Amino acid sequence: MKIENHKMISEEGDFEVGFRETPNRSGYFKDGLPDTIVLHYTGGSSLDSSIGWLTNENAKASAHFVVGKDGRIVQLAPVNTITWHAGRSKWKNRDSLNNYSIGIEIDNAGLLEKRANGYATCFNKRIDEGQVVLAKHKNNDKEEAWEAYTTQQIEAVESLCSALIQKYPIKEIVGHDDIAPGRKVDPGPAFPLVKLRDKILLGRKDDDERVEGESESQDPGYGSVTVNLLNIRSLPNGNAPTVSAPLPLGTKVKILDKQGKWYKVSLQTEGWVNARFVK
Repeated sequence: MKIENHKMISEEGDFEVGFRETPNRSGYFKDGLPDTIVLHYTGGSSLDSSIGWLTNENAKASAHFVVGKDGRIVQLAPVNTITWHAGRSKWKNRDSLNNYSIGIEIDNAGLLEKRANGYATCFNKRIDEGQVVLAKHKNNDKEEAWEAYTTQQIEAVESLCSALIQKYPIKEIVGHDDIAPGRKVDPGPAFPLVKLRDKILLGRKDDDERVEGESESQDPGYGSVTVNLLNIRSLPNGNAPTVSAPLPLGTKVKILDKQGKWYKVSLQTEGWVNARFVK
């Protein structure tokens, strides 16, 4: 992807990018801005419904981009203009982050409700158990259920942020829950924000990357996570509490033990994961 006249352009092999203009925006950023990217989840029922709301002048809300579950990206405003995504917000020594930041909304229901027949969104859509992440929010000690993000979404957000950093003086990538703690919880623990931020801003790769020429089969004591997000639990039991945020796709783990269909693994912490989702 590349940016021309402050609009994102899809190149061959990229994610699809469209443009639908929102009336919900202010003037232009000051010189040297924007320097921050803020990630959100929409909390809506679909990409189209969220775009419809964010382009409705009655919403009094907007963002620069919305990312669908299939990785499709829709831009709502030129990147040099201020959109209304942050609301009451503070980060470090600055208030009102709309004036400094690019807003990216990701199509995701966020928090889910536990019901008799499983988990559902606040708009009564049932979510398959494989797309449910049980995790504690960094600003809350309570384990809750969250809708998982798709691999396409995570990759699209990464590509989008990478293109933005090439064009604008981006120094920070934060969540809405970072700039409005206590008021907002998005993008939540189901999104691998720390991993994405480290990769894009710091160029970090996995700490336990194999040395050149070493194949994974040479050391059967290691594995890689094969699903978008994998819960890590205190015991080899699906009802046991989690011990950390879910492990993102591709996370490399050291396998310490196996009981039935569970591996005990080690990263910065230890816990039990379902062996079906580790290669």
